Amino acid sequence: MKKNRLLLWLLIAAQFSCASPPTEEGKQTEEAVTTKKTQALLLTQDFPFDPADKDKVTGDYIAQTKVVVPANLATQSKWIMFEGPVLENDLIAYRYYADSRHRFDIYGKTVPDLVMDTVSWQYHDIMNWGSDVLKVGDALGLGSPAIWYQDSLYTLSECVEKTIEVIENGEERSVIRTTFTSLKIGEETFDLVQDWSLAAGEPWSEIHLRVSNGALPQGMSFATGIVKHLPEVKEGVSDGYAYLLNWGEQSFHHENMGMAIVAEQAYQPVSIDNKLNHLYVFENASKEVRYRFLAAWERDNNGVTDEVGFRQLVEQSAKSAK
Repeated sequence: MKKNRLLLWLLIAAQFSCASPPTEEGKQTEEAVTTKKTQALLLTQDFPFDPADKDKVTGDYIAQTKVVVPANLATQSKWIMFEGPVLENDLIAYRYYADSRHRFDIYGKTVPDLVMDTVSWQYHDIMNWGSDVLKVGDALGLGSPAIWYQDSLYTLSECVEKTIEVIENGEERSVIRTTFTSLKIGEETFDLVQDWSLAAGEPWSEIHLRVSNGALPQGMSFATGIVKHLPEVKEGVSDGYAYLLNWGEQSFHHENMGMAIVAEQAYQPVSIDNKLNHLYVFENASKEVRYRFLAAWERDNNGVTDEVGFRQLVEQSAKSAK
């Protein structure tokens, strides 16, 4: 009996000694499975835009890396999926309208998977992945770029040509560039480039605006803002960055949501009240400006359920930008 037990223990020990440790390849495979990812989506129908039939859909949407926006692209057109490009990560997704509105919108996500390339046109409904959670209307939505000139707000609406290009579509970061050729503001024209990025694991998106080969015309300032669904915003400073934020019942479905703008104090952001928007005007940014915008919906993956938690998220964005 003792011999049998001894033999059994020897066999078990031999099995453990022969077991190989995880290979580097195995470790990399495991890491790849858990790596957070992003994606940039620019999807159109496989035919030229037809202004006489803006709802025309005849097949699958085709992924594009560069699109010259048709000058007559209608609002709420189904030629381009989501009405414009989308950036998505594990926490949230954002889009902007590719037509002359050029406003940013929010998709709240309840799942960590990248799903926006599978979403149908019923994205205003709350689905198993989430929903479009912001009503933009004629306002700036969240973080839409604009120009403040002679006490008036101008959106990036009128230009000779507008080109959208996916310049990075990676696991950790995705970037979409938009080039405005001969952008018209008042009686002035200039070329402007907008780089828009989103990184994995971060609810904030970043905008980098720069004038091509020069500066804004005299008297103009870059601006952005938050749609005025709530009457007030709160201002703060953290680690050299200023911010505007609000929290409350302001989602498309009348649920709690926070929205915020974060920018370096060196740009001298000034809060200005406007009929439709809580504006942020950058008074020291004649050639370029960088700012972040972020949102948290009470159902989404950020886990934020009140204003205190949202402010912490906003200040986290400020700290990470240093």
